[in-house]
Amino acid sequence: MTPQAAAQNWGTRSFLREHFFEPGLSPEDAVARIKQTAEGLHDMREMLETMSWRYVMFYIRLKQAYLDQDLKTAMSTLPDNLRNDYIKVANELVDNMTDFDRYVRTPKVYESYLYYEKTLKSIDQLVAILA
Repeated sequence: MTPQAAAQNWGTRSFLREHFFEPGLSPEDAVARIKQTAEGLHDMREMLETMSWRYVMFYIRLKQAYLDQDLKTAMSTLPDNLRNDYIKVANELVDNMTDFDRYVRTPKVYESYLYYEKTLKSIDQLVAILA
């Protein structure tokens, strides 16, 4: 594999889209990355308890950038009867992560925990639909 071909598998710096080239993942890889994101969000509880707001903000924004593309790609793996439920839960997840990010930036502790729990609930429902 040439270095350029290897770079296309994980993305390279470019000014085409938000300063980074994001290669398209296969639907199975997108589902795997969504599941990995769910595990990462569950492991983030310690950062919230120690009020490491900067790290929480960085992690949320990084995952939001990937989830946008992965949610669209992963939908192609679902049968038609599950797509409406998937779209509803995916929209709820995006809304909850946006609110979570907003309250972490303020930082409002109670609201941050509240939207963290709502985000976990939404992503767990999404993983259950994808499984």
